[in-house]
Amino acid sequence: MARKTAKISSRTSARRSARKSVRRRAAKPAAAPAPTPSVASQLPPVSPAEIEAAQRKFEEGIVARGEAVPVGTPLHSGVTHVIIGKRPDGSPVLKRRRFSAR
Repeated sequence: MARKTAKISSRTSARRSARKSVRRRAAKPAAAPAPTPSVASQLPPVSPAEIEAAQRKFEEGIVARGEAVPVGTPLHSGVTHVIIGKRPDGSPVLKRRRFSAR
């Protein structure tokens, strides 16, 4: 009776496992490069007057596009904010009601 032989792939894996495994020491990490500065840290500082001007422009744009309605008015398609009051300078105080304009 003929003796069965193992498949070639199993013979190779048996040879590999029979070899003595060589342990390598972990290489010490090289000096880490200096971290790159974030984009926000590279921007020039913003003054409170610039922040207020940007906020006013944003609010005026929302009102001009019709994306804001007075409180109590039903929210139709395209409305994302409600006007909850007015500031002493006459600009509207907006509050977001939903994220989608649909």
